[in-house]
Amino acid sequence: MSQVLIAEPEGAGRQRLAAAVTVMGADPPAYADSLTAAREAARDPEVQVLVIGPTLVCDAAFELADLLQRSGGVATVVGAANVDAGLLRRAMRAGVTDVVGPYDTTDEVAGAIRRAADVASRLHAAAAAEPESTAATGKVVTVFSTKGGVGKTVLATNLGVALASMGHRVALVDLDLEFGDVAIMLGMKPEHTINDAVQAIDRLDTDLLAGIMEHHSSGLHVLLAPSLPEDADGISATFVGKILDLVRDSYDYVVIDTCPSFSEVVLAALDRSDALYVVTTMDVASIKNTRISLQKLHQLGYNNGRVRLVLNRSDSKVLLQPAEVEQAIGSRIFALIPSDRIVPRSVNQGVPIVTEMPRSEVARSIMRLARDAAGPKDKEDGHVA
Repeated sequence: MSQVLIAEPEGAGRQRLAAAVTVMGADPPAYADSLTAAREAARDPEVQVLVIGPTLVCDAAFELADLLQRSGGVATVVGAANVDAGLLRRAMRAGVTDVVGPYDTTDEVAGAIRRAADVASRLHAAAAAEPESTAATGKVVTVFSTKGGVGKTVLATNLGVALASMGHRVALVDLDLEFGDVAIMLGMKPEHTINDAVQAIDRLDTDLLAGIMEHHSSGLHVLLAPSLPEDADGISATFVGKILDLVRDSYDYVVIDTCPSFSEVVLAALDRSDALYVVTTMDVASIKNTRISLQKLHQLGYNNGRVRLVLNRSDSKVLLQPAEVEQAIGSRIFALIPSDRIVPRSVNQGVPIVTEMPRSEVARSIMRLARDAAGPKDKEDGHVA
């Protein structure tokens, strides 16, 4: 269990937080009486979770939480005397994992600290895996949204076809395991799916996997989602991780389409992603979901320049402007994809828009995004479409 540091002077507040650590079954916590002492104590590499007590909650505490997460992979829980909307906003902006109040039970506080420990473990795992990811032969590009209906699968399929049209060896993986639509978008009739790879997981290698991948006329190789939703139950995040590692070793680029959630399978994909395109649209529900998603990605440690916001249907006449979307979400838009009636037509035909209408503005914007994805991993962010 992660080492816990409690920043709170001696008293009832400290005792309450310490009791929660005991309930977790973790090692006895370390203590700091002030934020300055907490900053020094957090230099210990064993410290992975900082719990800030109610008497020390202030702007400086949130600054410390943000600093420790960014520089040391330390996750933070705030135990506040009063919890209101303003406090929660400040906590989210600082990347605080959880906030507990005076009426939360000991078990609930223990649960918050345990979740922070999980986040810290992910931060450290991501940092340890960075050299390996840099050396990997294939670049992994994940298209993600926690809101359905934003055009995520349309973008993923067209992005894969666009990269293949540039002469690259490209794989597209459908990780919406229950309701994946990649086969429909590409007009393919599945003969093999990821379920076949899972059935052969003990002997799966790059050669066997190559026989399971479906081939699209564009040159794109596709690992399709199961044909039946119930088949997804037997596909664990561990299996998916092994499969993605094999795919990455075999292709120049791997494009992943995900389900709209932070499931363990999706997290396995995010952990391996060199670029993460978060898709949103010009409606309030999508904007709200995207804001929360970006905050969650930040908390999980995916905040090192890999995350890029894509605004789909960016010219929709809905009394909103892209600049207002940026302000509402709190993040800069990286790429704009316009609306066009030819997009649903291409979906119904099972022909990607970059193939069906390559001169359309939609296709051009996706090609620009593909050229960004094909660029070096340390390419500086900027508007591409």
